[in-house]
Formats: sequence, structure tokens, C-alpha cells
Amino acid sequence: MSGFISSIVIRIIPHAVSAAFLLGIAVAVMMSGSNRREVRIFSAIAGLEASWMGASLLEIASSSIDWKLAWDAAQWPLVMAIAAAYTAFTYTYVRGSAKGPRPAMLAGLCIPVLVAVAAAASAVTGFETLLYASVDRLPGLPFAALGHSASPLAVVLGVYGILLSALAILAMGRYFASKTAERRKGSMIIAIGLVIPLLGAGIDAIGIGIQGLDEPMALWFPVGALCCVYGLFSQRLFGSVTVARRAVMDTLMDPVFVLDKADEVVDCNAAARTLLGVGNPVGESARQLFAAWPSAVNAALGFPEAETEVDLPDHDGILRRSYRITVASNSAKDKTADWKLLVFSDMTGQKSDTRNLAASNEELEFWVRQRTTALRQEVAQRTVAEERLIELNDEMAKTQREILWTLSEVVESRSRETAYHVVRVGEYAKILSRAYGLSAEEVEIITTAAPMHDVGKIAIPDAILSKPGLLTAEEREVMKHHTVVGREILGSSDRPLLRAASVIAFEHHERWDGKGYPLGKAGLEISLSGRIVSLCDVFDALYNKRVYKDAWPLEKVLDLFRAESGAAFEPRLVDILFECLDDILEISRKFADEAELATL
Repeated sequence: MSGFISSIVIRIIPHAVSAAFLLGIAVAVMMSGSNRREVRIFSAIAGLEASWMGASLLEIASSSIDWKLAWDAAQWPLVMAIAAAYTAFTYTYVRGSAKGPRPAMLAGLCIPVLVAVAAAASAVTGFETLLYASVDRLPGLPFAALGHSASPLAVVLGVYGILLSALAILAMGRYFASKTAERRKGSMIIAIGLVIPLLGAGIDAIGIGIQGLDEPMALWFPVGALCCVYGLFSQRLFGSVTVARRAVMDTLMDPVFVLDKADEVVDCNAAARTLLGVGNPVGESARQLFAAWPSAVNAALGFPEAETEVDLPDHDGILRRSYRITVASNSAKDKTADWKLLVFSDMTGQKSDTRNLAASNEELEFWVRQRTTALRQEVAQRTVAEERLIELNDEMAKTQREILWTLSEVVESRSRETAYHVVRVGEYAKILSRAYGLSAEEVEIITTAAPMHDVGKIAIPDAILSKPGLLTAEEREVMKHHTVVGREILGSSDRPLLRAASVIAFEHHERWDGKGYPLGKAGLEISLSGRIVSLCDVFDALYNKRVYKDAWPLEKVLDLFRAESGAAFEPRLVDILFECLDDILEISRKFADEAELATL
């Protein structure tokens, strides 16, 4: 628990100290030069930045999602006000303090601020969609970031604020480049002070963090303000301003050195003194101070702008600290003053995390390779097993079909129909089920099971089956029992093919109007396979010769189906029969009974 509290304190110290410093510098600047308009505007800027830092700190500290949202929304008007104030400050600085911005410029600066105020008020009162496209409403914890994404309005406001800051920087740069500029040295330093927060915001936006600092603007705002103050007073920081500058320098976690044109240290913060392990390096040559360091440090000092990374090993060769070293200096065109900033950003934790991540990735890749190899072998084995299983299933299905056909032929051979009757019924069923829109698997099952529709006749006495004339009422009742017998014979199996054959055997004498047997089912209560085979069975029985009747003429058969559409048969199946009549007749010709007799 104590470690958690310590981490919390470390996270909020930069925000709290930066807010205190910015507020202090606002008061100190006002006290030092309140008679100058640009100084008064800059004092307001520092106050706004302190307010923004305070709102950011309160957002971090709040545990309630609503309060986090409120403090986050409050930062938008402050950010827009800061950008507008920087523009007004630049305008006043380059044009003198006699006149302020023109009305048109004031409108362009104030209106976005008012829009941001209205949007923030709406977000606080429940209409957060003006500023946020989405807000993570999961329960928050103190010192946890608010999860959200910006709305189009927020994006426009952000872009507008960046444009205002860029215009301010451009105006200060143009003033610096002007040959008639009276405060060129100060304008160059102020321009840097304007660039630093904008650059920091860009670095923050692209996700480049600073080790140990959750909100990088806690660093960029104070450093930028320090540069602006430095430019305002042209290196003459006295009184309370000096105290405030020292406060912010000493509370910065990264070591910072200020060098003159000879690379001598003219100022540094407490972190810089701790880094070197000396009391006060002011007046010492930076090249001498860092002579024992890796050569990259002195090499960076040879450039006005540079960035490099160095690792500092201890005496045993074990990595101690890692730093990113940034060099920034005034423009080469500015001959009135020379200065250089040397900033050390501690990257030890980041590099340690990177190394640990690389080691974890390497270990993970090893196990992934091992597992991938094992999976490939397993897949290969399963593939071989599946291929063999498919072969066995095909063989079993083929065997089932052959058994069904043989049994069908045995049944039909002792009845009044011919063996080709079951063949034709199966082929008719294939045509009708396919035209009905069934899948290929369903078509195959119905086609194979259809020949088994009369398997129950195996239990009917030969005297009834072979009777050439019409059956009596009692004989018809006995004959009807073949549907029940067929279901009993085939219904004991769990195989899809045999289950389908069982349903067909039981229902192929049911009628669409409910007057069939054995149960008198009607309409869609009858299985589709039973309805299909019923139509096919009747068509073949009428259109072909039997021992007890002659074949009907085709037109007479069709007339019966027209009459029985909606009565004995499903209307849609009758329509399909007429649509596929040519194919049906071709099957009838191909498997005609005469052809069977000729082969005997």
C-alpha cells in the first residue's frame, strides 16, 4: 500500500509543482513589469496555464467519472484561451504596447473560446457528445486517466488552437527576421518558448511519453513559459522572477543545463547537479564536465540542434542509467546573444522495459515455434485420420445404399410392381427435391431413401401382394399396414439415411387434404420427403402397366394431377412436376419395364 501511495505522490508532483510555478510566475511577471501590455498579457497566459495544470491535476485525482469528465471538459476553454492569449501577446510584442489587437482579430480570438466554454458547459450538464465522440463509463479510480475520444467539434477546436499557436510563432519569427526589429534577441527566445508547448503537444499526441511523467504538458508549459519570461526581460531576471525560475528548474525531474556560446554552464537545476555529483557546476566548461562520458555527449555539443542517446555503465559493466540528450540553441542569425540548452531525459526505465519486452518476445516466439511445429504435426495426423474417416464413411454410405436397393428389389419382386418401379421413384424424387430447392445433401438422402417407401410390404401376405384384381376392403386394410411395418423396420436406426427412409415409408400414403393414411396428416404436417415420394409413387403407378391395370395415357395422368392438386398432393409439387415433365418422362423411358424384361 505504501508503494502505491508513493507512486501516486510521484505522479502528481510534476503537475502540482508546475501549477504552483506557473501561478507564481504570473504574479512575479505582473509585479516586475505591469506597465507593459505584453507583460500583462503574458501574466494572464501563465495564469491560464496554471489553471489548466490545476484542472488536469483535479481530473487525475478524481475518482468519479462525472468529475473526471467535468475537469477534462474545463480544460478545453483554458486551452483555447491560452492559444488566443499567445496570439494577442505576439501581436502586442511585435507592434509595441501602444495598441492592442484590432476588433476583427479579437473576434477571431474570442469566439472559439466562447464556443469551447459552451461545449464544456454542455459536457458538464450531460451533453458530452459536443466534445466527446465516446466516453469510457467504467468505474474510475483516483489517478486513472479518463478514457474518451474527441468529437468533430473538439478536433476543430484543437486544430484551430494549433493554428493560432502556429500564427503566433510565425509572427514572432517574421519579427525576428526583420532588420528593423528592436527586440530581436527577445523575440528569438520567445519564439522558442512558443514552440516548446506546441512541440510538446505534438509529441504527446503521437504517443511519445516521458519516463515517469503521465502528462508531458506538465513539463512543456513551464519550460515554454520560462523561455518567454527570459525573452521578455532579455536575460535580466531579477527578484521574484528569479525565485520562480529557480523553483521550476529545481523541480524538473530531468537535468537541464544552460550554456553560453563558449559551452560554459551559466545555470542548471538540482537534477543536473545530482547527475554530475558536484556542488555547483556554474562557470565550468560543459566539455570538461562530460569528458568522461561517452563521446556522443561532446559530439552533440558541437551542433546548435542535436539529439542523441547514451548508456552509462557502472564499474562492473552493468548498465546503470540511460539518457536521451537534447541540445537546443538560439538561431545562428542572432548575433546579439548565444545560448544553448542541454537537457537529459532519463530513459532507463523505458529501455529496461524494452529489453524485458524483447526477452519476453524472444521466449514467446520460441514457444510459439514449438507449439506451431506440434500443431502442424497434429494437423497432419488429423488430416490423415479425417481422410481415412471420409473413405470409411463413403464406403459405409455406399454399402447402405446397396443394402437398401437390394432390399427394395427383394420387396418389389414379390409385389405387383416391378423392380424398376423403385428406381424410377428414386430418380423422380431427385428431380422434384432438387427443383424444390433442397440442398445437395438433402437431395441425395431423399433419392437414396425413396426406393424404400414400400419396404413394409415384406410383411404383407403373397396372396394380397400378387392378387391380379382389385383388393377387397379387408385386404386393403391389411395392405395399408405396410406403412407402419416400414417405419418399424427402418425406424430403429440413428442413421440419417435410414431415418429418412423410415419417415418416407410411414407417410408416403398421406394426402395433402388429410384423407390419407395411416394417421390422416394434412398439409405441412406431412414431411416434405413423404409428400415428394407420394407424388412420385402415384405418377409411376398410373403411367406404367401393372398386373392389375394397364398404363394410363399421359394426358389422363396429368389431368388427374391437375384435379388432385391441393387435394392429394401439395400444389407446389404438382407445379414442379409439370415444369420438370420432360425430365420425368426421360427417366420413365430410361428405366422402362420392357428394358428390364429384355435383360432377363
